[in-house]
Amino acid sequence: MDVQTDVSPMTGEQIQSYIVLGAQNNFSAPNQINTEEQTQNVLDEIPGERFQERHHLNLDTDFDYPRKGTDPGIVLIFNNETFSDEPRLGSRRDVNEILICFSRLGFNIHESDVCTDYSAERIQNKIAQILNDKERLKNTNCLVVFVMTHGEEYEMLNSLDGWFRTKDIWKHFMECEELEDKPKLFFIQACKGYFSAKLAVSTAELDKDKQDKPPLIDHRYLTPGELGPDMLIAYSTIEGNVSFRDPQSGSWFIQELCKNFSTYGRREDVVSLMTRINKCVCRNYYTIRLQDIAKQTPAFVSTLSKKFYLNRNKDRHILLQIQKDTDEINGIVKEIMNCLNNRPSVA
Repeated sequence: MDVQTDVSPMTGEQIQSYIVLGAQNNFSAPNQINTEEQTQNVLDEIPGERFQERHHLNLDTDFDYPRKGTDPGIVLIFNNETFSDEPRLGSRRDVNEILICFSRLGFNIHESDVCTDYSAERIQNKIAQILNDKERLKNTNCLVVFVMTHGEEYEMLNSLDGWFRTKDIWKHFMECEELEDKPKLFFIQACKGYFSAKLAVSTAELDKDKQDKPPLIDHRYLTPGELGPDMLIAYSTIEGNVSFRDPQSGSWFIQELCKNFSTYGRREDVVSLMTRINKCVCRNYYTIRLQDIAKQTPAFVSTLSKKFYLNRNKDRHILLQIQKDTDEINGIVKEIMNCLNNRPSVA
């Protein structure tokens, strides 16, 4: 089966008529394998016992985000796949991989936090529900949000009844007092236009692309003031380009994300992981589109001020503690030497 994209099936004129809400439509489910049952099986296989953060000796918080809560993190998934014009086949495979990956990393995933085929209003209601659970937010050490749907230029995403913007997902979490100084990670699997990166193109094609492509950032839709501290926002593709998805194996971006998180998530921080994921998607994937070799380039924006590890590995902690103890010993030795050097001489 051919590789598909997450370009919205709606036209540009229809996009302009939407802001957040639209008319309710009845969408028929795609003719495919019962992937909902597969996802339920994955959820059933996740251990019922809750993971809790182990409180080791104090880490040097100059380098790492502190983990003061008992819960490793909240994982929230919005997966819109049932569209009448163009169902997002393979998206449920992405959901399953996310569930397996983060369960292995020690996250407690609630079945109610896996949200399939939500309208814009239901998405906002779910976010409000999470924000109202103050005790849960207080005890969690990070927030991880996945949004997988059709998309368009300028941060526009498809819900089942219209459109919403990516900032509608994270803006409320920015203002949450319980999440202050905690990492907030957002992963967006959606197209951001109609173009695709090409392996090699002619000069004429490059000139045409320059004329047709929008600017990478448009201040009307995303400004620095809309980004808060301690955030990482990762996009499956750059502005103006499509994002590819295999109907059988899932999207290129999410599949590589889960592979790298599972393999390296216990010893590399998330910024290093995202750089690795960008390289893997760019290097390992291609398809033929309009007689060209089409590639995909993910991108991310980070305001994280410290390193954040998805799983606090015991060995890494020991190394950090040894480093901290060594620094303290060196400081004590330095003070002793200063005292000896400043001691008044005996006549």
